[in-house]
Amino acid sequence: MPEMVLGLDIGSESIKGVLARRRGRADVRVIAAETVNLTEGVDLEAAVKKMAALLKPVVPSGMECVVCIPPSDVMYRQVQLPFRDESKIKKALPFELEPQLPVPVDEVVVSYVHLPENGLLVAAIGKERIRSIIGVVETHLGNVLLIDIATAALALPLLGDKQGAGTGILLDIGASSTFAVFYEQNAIVQIRSFVFGGNTITSALAQDLSCENIEAERIKINSIFGEKSWEKHSTRAKAFCRQFCISLKSTVEFMLLNKTLHSAPGRITLTGGGSLFKPLRDELKKVFPVEIVDYRQPGGLEIDRKIRAAYQSPIMNTALAAVKRAFGKAKSFNFRQGEFEYRHGFGTLRKQFKRWAIAAAALILLAGAQQFLDYRLQTARVSAFKAQINAIFKKHYPEAQTIIDPVAQLRSKLEEDKKTYGLAEGGSGTTVLALLKDISGLIAPGMDIVINHLYYEKAVMIIKGEAAKMDDVTAVKNQLEKSKHFKNVSIGSTSLAREGSRVNFDLRMELK
Repeated sequence: MPEMVLGLDIGSESIKGVLARRRGRADVRVIAAETVNLTEGVDLEAAVKKMAALLKPVVPSGMECVVCIPPSDVMYRQVQLPFRDESKIKKALPFELEPQLPVPVDEVVVSYVHLPENGLLVAAIGKERIRSIIGVVETHLGNVLLIDIATAALALPLLGDKQGAGTGILLDIGASSTFAVFYEQNAIVQIRSFVFGGNTITSALAQDLSCENIEAERIKINSIFGEKSWEKHSTRAKAFCRQFCISLKSTVEFMLLNKTLHSAPGRITLTGGGSLFKPLRDELKKVFPVEIVDYRQPGGLEIDRKIRAAYQSPIMNTALAAVKRAFGKAKSFNFRQGEFEYRHGFGTLRKQFKRWAIAAAALILLAGAQQFLDYRLQTARVSAFKAQINAIFKKHYPEAQTIIDPVAQLRSKLEEDKKTYGLAEGGSGTTVLALLKDISGLIAPGMDIVINHLYYEKAVMIIKGEAAKMDDVTAVKNQLEKSKHFKNVSIGSTSLAREGSRVNFDLRMELK
């Protein structure tokens, strides 16, 4: 385990680094903390290079790094599997994810955590993004030990609190976005993002107080106003805070309805620069019990005297959580796996020999134990595996008449689906409401069309539904081609409905 680690928080507008040394088994000493803004003309590589220059006087040689990435870079899926064995999960998970992701599963790195009861919360991110981060950080700073999601790393101390085993929310209020971790029974159940941040409050406050954004930012952080002044002059900022609280409360209610959460949150914990704004905390307290997360527990963390005065805990909490992630044993996401797995050095020749001897002894014991396995137990396991494979196969390919080679049959089905529903990479800033409004306006009200399913992700929308006749499907396709949002509208598979008088259809549309 490394003695000195750099926690790197890569955000959308800045990167933050906390360099810390381990003291004893549990204590951590922070010896440096730096922030580099990703302003115009400064990309990730330039920012990391500048960070390296700032830290070189403290650590002249390379260092071990733990990287936290923004939750917005990651796709999340809840997956249900009929088993909890890790080896089985790793084999079955790609087949389960393939129809749920907008890109081929072999183009993403997948990590997961277990949900409180059954199932997994799976996170996936493009391999190119991980490859880029590792390349930049290891070129200028040092070896990347692991890569976690920022809010997940922040939530780990809360998950380890046995007294707080109920339902809770961790809010990381950044500059342009707010990320929420919902947890229950000491496990993360969902990660969400909100279009609300410190910049939103600053802009509204600048309008309320008729001042520049720089002055409004200073007022926001330092709370240079009393309650009466706030009530009188800060109507816009207060309205934004109240609207965010309403959105958060609505999200909780929705998650309770769909059983993602089983009980209302008992507490909400704040961090990030936006948490410094007292009126926002006051608005949240009207809905939830609120507390501020602070990793500077007495005896657990020591800040170097040279940086103690300038160190801002809410802003540096994520980078510090990354450091603690390296020193702790708690389970979280880690995208440094598969082809990107970190390879530790094997040490001296004597240590290598000892490791190989232990490995050889373990192999001999395993081989000997295998000889004593009961034949009936093996048969029972084989039968159980076949039943599980057949269940997964039937779930994803119910129209198959016979099961001969399930893996080959599923691959063939996936290839057919890729040709039919092939999805392109890319993102779009268009909202779902805008697209639904456009679709509703283009499809004639008199058409007998029923939409059953709608998928929208990575600049692609897929509509599945029923029509009275094939001519109606063609008419809908022609009308949607006139949209200002869509291009390359195509009809996928069509078939007669079970009732026999209607047509099932798929429409695939790419966003401009």
